[in-house]
Amino acid sequence: MFNARSLLFVPGHRPERFAKAFASAADVICIDLEDAVPLAQKAEARAAVCTFLAGCDPAQLARLIVRVSAVGSDEGRADLAALSQARLPARLMLAKTETEKDIPLAADLLGTAVRWIALIESASGLLSLNSICADPALDAVMFGGGDFAAQIGAEFAWEPLLWARSQMAVTAAAHALPVIDVPYLDVQDADALEAETRRVCALGFSAKAAIHPAQVESIHRGFAPSADALQRAHRTVEAFERALGGAVVVDGRMVDQPIVDSARKLIARADASEKIV
Repeated sequence: MFNARSLLFVPGHRPERFAKAFASAADVICIDLEDAVPLAQKAEARAAVCTFLAGCDPAQLARLIVRVSAVGSDEGRADLAALSQARLPARLMLAKTETEKDIPLAADLLGTAVRWIALIESASGLLSLNSICADPALDAVMFGGGDFAAQIGAEFAWEPLLWARSQMAVTAAAHALPVIDVPYLDVQDADALEAETRRVCALGFSAKAAIHPAQVESIHRGFAPSADALQRAHRTVEAFERALGGAVVVDGRMVDQPIVDSARKLIARADASEKIV
């Protein structure tokens, strides 16, 4: 199961950065064969990634994702052909997932069973998300907010993308799938990144992507419950259990089953920060 707070992208044509990415505190590393790689260096990137995969130990493979280009593109088919001959990581991410047919088609081209993350980057992908999420090979979905905003003509900012993020969270939750948020592009503004992470966490997202190792700490802080919230959650669960499942007042607030469920999820999120992936 995919259980992570942070996903750090590293370009596939920069193999000298692979070890640095693994040395970071990121929960998972995503080597990118898509947008981060110039067209002229795509073949070079595929070769570098396959060579790196051959030398990975099992712990590295469990922590690794490779993003491949859209399955309907020449580059996507070339990515999958190269990886079909390689030692595979725990998961692949499919860029520009548009319909429920894309993951099965990519799996057929790969020729080997693997877990997938669907990257939703368009209006079509968002509208098809319920069908996409029904695929049993899927481990998570990710919001590609930059491409999505560009396609619909929206500003790449919080308010214009709030509806899309909310739709992602609700639809994925219906399929018990975690949701990963788009990277925050200003690598200098740690406070704004932490604030946005707290916002997506409040919506139901469980992870956020990063484009620089320096962003990982802010993401982890953003997903961490405050000490007060965690203590309140423990008090809530303990009081409810003492009441043998009946409604009870905790800190002046009426507590019933849905409140307790939320408290247990918050406690689980705090525990998960101690044992990721």
